[in-house]
Amino acid sequence: MAEDEIEKLPGVGPAIADKLKEAGYTDMMMIAVDSPKNLAELAEIGEATAAKIIAAAKKAADVGGFETGDVILERRKTVAKLGSGSKALDELMGGGFESRAISEFFGEFGSGKCVSSRTELLYFEGSNPRVEPISKLYQRYGEGRAVPFDAGYIASLEGIYVPSLSDGVLSKTPAAALYKERVEQLFEIVTKGGRVLELTGPHKLFAMRDSEVAWTPTWSLKSGDMVAIPMSSDCYDDPSYPERKDMLSWDEVKSVRPFIYNDFVYDLVVPKTHSYVGGNLPTLLHNTQLCHQLAVNCTTPESEGGLNAHTIMIDTEQTFRPERITQMSEAKDLDPDEVLKKIHVARAFNSHHQMLLVDKAQETAREFPVRLIVVDSLTAHFRAEYIGRGALAERQQMLNRHMHDLLRFGDLHNAVIAVTNQVSAKPDAFFGDPTRPIGGHIVGHTATFRIYLRKSKGGKRIARLIDSPNLPEAEAVFTVSEAGISD
Repeated sequence: MAEDEIEKLPGVGPAIADKLKEAGYTDMMMIAVDSPKNLAELAEIGEATAAKIIAAAKKAADVGGFETGDVILERRKTVAKLGSGSKALDELMGGGFESRAISEFFGEFGSGKCVSSRTELLYFEGSNPRVEPISKLYQRYGEGRAVPFDAGYIASLEGIYVPSLSDGVLSKTPAAALYKERVEQLFEIVTKGGRVLELTGPHKLFAMRDSEVAWTPTWSLKSGDMVAIPMSSDCYDDPSYPERKDMLSWDEVKSVRPFIYNDFVYDLVVPKTHSYVGGNLPTLLHNTQLCHQLAVNCTTPESEGGLNAHTIMIDTEQTFRPERITQMSEAKDLDPDEVLKKIHVARAFNSHHQMLLVDKAQETAREFPVRLIVVDSLTAHFRAEYIGRGALAERQQMLNRHMHDLLRFGDLHNAVIAVTNQVSAKPDAFFGDPTRPIGGHIVGHTATFRIYLRKSKGGKRIARLIDSPNLPEAEAVFTVSEAGISD
């Protein structure tokens, strides 16, 4: 339907029609499938009037009826597939990431989850204990042997063990690699127990807020949150540290403040548990981009696994790095400037702004051929703003609306929807993997594909497809390097 036909609906004048068009309502179908409450808010009219407009739109629009399977199969042939750069990952996804669907990634994302050079670390060379700043460990094992990786450098480790959370208790666990990169800003966390931690914003601490336990980014921690620590604080005084010595206790966050750092930060890669103990007093820390690669690939021709189109990125955690786009573009012999011009990035400052940016994406898609929309991350703002069980229902309602707005965008533009999600940990899941994506059943049922990412040895990642309407549960191994995603 043409946009001017919206004005023919009873109760819709030029002013209301303009408001609906500005909100991205460009045809009858979009109005027909909306709720009276949502339409009333957008058009600034009463719900009764909105209900009449929706009823008229349903009569005017071809809302369709039941269809036979062969008709749906024919329509499915228009679904596009976006390649990742890894044949194994694309095969896992049935040929690539599907348009008109939401692909949700959760687990371990990229680099940047690091600690300052001053962070003390307890580690073991075989059975010999050492306590020293993590930068000293890098000087000992990384200098002269590290290779470029992500935004920094990584060096393999052998025979190095660290206290780490495993099956709910702390035990000595092998570390596979040591990573470093330069950053401009860090956050200082001071606890009531006297702990002082200097971490990057994306670095996650095992934290508890309103009885919900999760790996929580540093930048979203607040005074009053509880962070996990060994039940006994004497492991640095007694570095023999017998296995399975201490289970977890908690320390309260007193303050969180950013400061200028402009130096190298470091991180351990502990594939088995993704955690280690560090800091001036023992604290449980978390170790360290697929979406950047998808944005680059989207610009390439369809014959090369791309969509020959533009990308919209909604950035909620300041994770977009144009430098990575440049590296990945050059690795594919693409002009980085031309690729960057086809990626439209907006920083979402809160959950409401994040939702409004999907409406803005509709406007951008009328000017450019947008075939990929990325939200990184989907749940960060919602989790930070809707705190406690009393706000859970409202949070889930808003998330549900947000995800259906994304799906509608995908349907209208035959676009791929890729979202990253934060994870939580069930405090009672001491056996097996306690990692759970945030968002509960709302996110779980609305996401078409759910992919769990985790680290492996040698800079490799493992992607596990855990939910799909038509593909079997399986795993794929791929590599993240300076050149991007590959096998």
